[in-house]
Amino acid sequence: MTNGRNGVSIMHQLSLRQQSIIDLIQHQEYCTIDALSSQFNVTTQTIRRDINELCSLGLARRHHGGVSLPTTLSNRSFVSRSATNLSEKQRIASAVIEQIPDGCTLFLGIGTTIAAMAEQLGHHQELRVVTNNFQAAHTLSQFEQIEIWMPGGRLRSNDGDVVGDSVSQFFGQFSADIGIVSCAAVCLASNPASEGSALDIQQQEYAMEHELREAIVSQSIISGAQQKWLVANSTKWQRKANARVAPLSYFDKVFGSAEELA
Repeated sequence: MTNGRNGVSIMHQLSLRQQSIIDLIQHQEYCTIDALSSQFNVTTQTIRRDINELCSLGLARRHHGGVSLPTTLSNRSFVSRSATNLSEKQRIASAVIEQIPDGCTLFLGIGTTIAAMAEQLGHHQELRVVTNNFQAAHTLSQFEQIEIWMPGGRLRSNDGDVVGDSVSQFFGQFSADIGIVSCAAVCLASNPASEGSALDIQQQEYAMEHELREAIVSQSIISGAQQKWLVANSTKWQRKANARVAPLSYFDKVFGSAEELA
């Protein structure tokens, strides 16, 4: 954002407080207006004016009661995302690991929380893991009792994973006891009723991804698994994405749900 000449010029237009707000949402992914007001000891109206200017420059995305990175910047590198909300991701990972039995076949999707799970799977016995998450596979490769399968294809260096049509086909060759996916966001989406008037619109919460190809792979993972699990840290409930994976009601278990984290 600040490497190019235009980026440097834009950042020079910002006040020190606005630059600090950008730094905070890059680190935390989401900040509330009240928290920012308290942090900088200014009124909420002042923070809203700052946020409006940041949004007009394309540097932030406004939500009800808060602000996040814009969608175009929110899917950051794997290393950067791994360091964000680390303790919460490890807690979610521990909760998931406790419910995975020995001797099962697992599908593991992409994401830093799932990579954190891999670090805690070493005590399990006789697992077969099918994953397109390179970081998870690399971690699990040190455990001789865990059999690992990975699809071929182009490795996305920023994300540490492989996605695409061939990956979906690869997962389709297996059947899993448990399929675990993460998501970029959990948000309400209109769901037209299968029957009746086009005006008969229902709203429900969906697990969403930034890219359609990521969503399609996640759909392949959960469609081939007897148990369908979702992991999503608290920031995912304040973010937006536009590629649907599945409604939350489709999952057997949701780890890190809004209710659980409240």
